Amino acid sequence: MRLLGSIVLLLVVGSALAYKTYSGYQVLKTAPLTPNVMPYINKMSRIYDFWGTPVVGRPATVMVSPEEASVVNSVLNRLRISHEVMIEDLAPIVEQDFAEQERLMRAIPRQPRVAVYNRYMTFDEIDAHIHETVDANPGVASLLDLGLSTEGRELHGIKLSNGAAGQPAVWFDCAIHAREWIAPPVCLRIIDEVLADPALRDLADWYVLPIANPDGYSFATTDDRFWRKTRRPNPGSTCVGTDPNRNFDFLWDSAGTYCSETFPGASAFSEPECAGIGNFIAANADSLILYVALHSYGPIILYPFGHTVDPVPNADDLLAAGTASATVIESVGGPTYPVENSAAGLYFTFGASDDYAYGIGAAGYAYTYELPGGGSGGFNPPASAIQRVVDETWPGLKTLVEYTIANPTTPLKK
Repeated sequence: MRLLGSIVLLLVVGSALAYKTYSGYQVLKTAPLTPNVMPYINKMSRIYDFWGTPVVGRPATVMVSPEEASVVNSVLNRLRISHEVMIEDLAPIVEQDFAEQERLMRAIPRQPRVAVYNRYMTFDEIDAHIHETVDANPGVASLLDLGLSTEGRELHGIKLSNGAAGQPAVWFDCAIHAREWIAPPVCLRIIDEVLADPALRDLADWYVLPIANPDGYSFATTDDRFWRKTRRPNPGSTCVGTDPNRNFDFLWDSAGTYCSETFPGASAFSEPECAGIGNFIAANADSLILYVALHSYGPIILYPFGHTVDPVPNADDLLAAGTASATVIESVGGPTYPVENSAAGLYFTFGASDDYAYGIGAAGYAYTYELPGGGSGGFNPPASAIQRVVDETWPGLKTLVEYTIANPTTPLKK
């Protein structure tokens, strides 16, 4: 018995020590950013790991390794961007996050066909939940199969419909960036609400993809809390992965190194996860009226384009729909969401999913929702925050769908 106990203890300790500790890593916080520094922040973001979404008028946070700290401090000083150390050492925070996840996994087992909102679900749990939901709701729910990830995980979402022909379609995806754990519970809440309310299914066909980056999300929940990218190896480099939200085939830009957190990939749609989503959007362009990618952290609502500050033709419609959604979120006790054009609100981006959905003429309404941050640094809201975030976000997303259906807009090429 003692031997067995020792083996179990070693397994637990081994599991606890398997993840990247981030010992000595710091998080720096800047003063609110001004428009004139954004081009430099854009260049820095291709090298260093900015957390959240750098936005004019708000502070930015950047994670630096012990080797990077002096360089980043020097660059910020040269740019005359005042800053401070927000987190002195990430190691205790990472240890606490994984310890909480392990504790809650043991304490709160998953029940069949029941989404969990008081802890973070694993990829395997969410995938099983989707299959169970489809099996239990024939005629209403069907499996959305978008192919396989690099590591062979199934890219599964769900379609919820009343079965009527000719309905408009709305799309939601979550966790295309692996470390943004707060997003999948919001996608799961959408599924719960639409299943429970036939009137919502009478509005549109709903497509929901709770985990858009299965390999990255799985790695982030077991090995590296702040992993962002996919897990495709890069030939000739020890740096793994591509930023999937720079990999879509709309004004894709090859700039970036393998080790950058925003590396766009060897080519547009080099990542099978992005290609699967992109193929679906293109194939359903005639019916898709709304595309929403749920990220963290903000809060902010962004609409196309990321490559120019020039307004798109229906910018007034995009702003109005986003504002209607943001107003409802705030009215139920949620935070204030500014609604911004991507390039005007932050720095230029290329190859983003919402720009693709809008730019190819599919969805006339396309958004990135940066959900609220939390925890010690923003990307690590504790499990206790999940219920609050899903409760305040769902009414805003419901309003967005209702608004876009009631106020049709013309996509670029329709």
